[in-house]
Amino acid sequence: MYSQQEVKRLVLELCADLAPLFPQSPIEPILFGSYARGDADSGSDIDVMCLVDASRKDISEKSWMIGDIAAGFLLKYGVVLSPIVESKEYFTSNASLLPFYKNVMSEGVRIYA
Repeated sequence: MYSQQEVKRLVLELCADLAPLFPQSPIEPILFGSYARGDADSGSDIDVMCLVDASRKDISEKSWMIGDIAAGFLLKYGVVLSPIVESKEYFTSNASLLPFYKNVMSEGVRIYA
């Protein structure tokens, strides 16, 4: 299990690695799942919603690169990072409508540098 500081460092490193794919503006990470709730255990992955200024089409076209970056964390640190990259505009307009986004909003913890 990782400490809050370690999780923050990993999430910020993930955002830095994703930044070249989405250079339009800074990525806004939201930690959710067991680490956000405080009930993570040694087998927990780190769930993070990465909000970007990009179209959903652009994000979809880069999904394999996002997966490669996440896989790099497993190889480098032995940690499973599970990033979900989403359009800021789409997320904001659907945060109160879609159950998954509602959950991210209610339990999510925004990570700041």
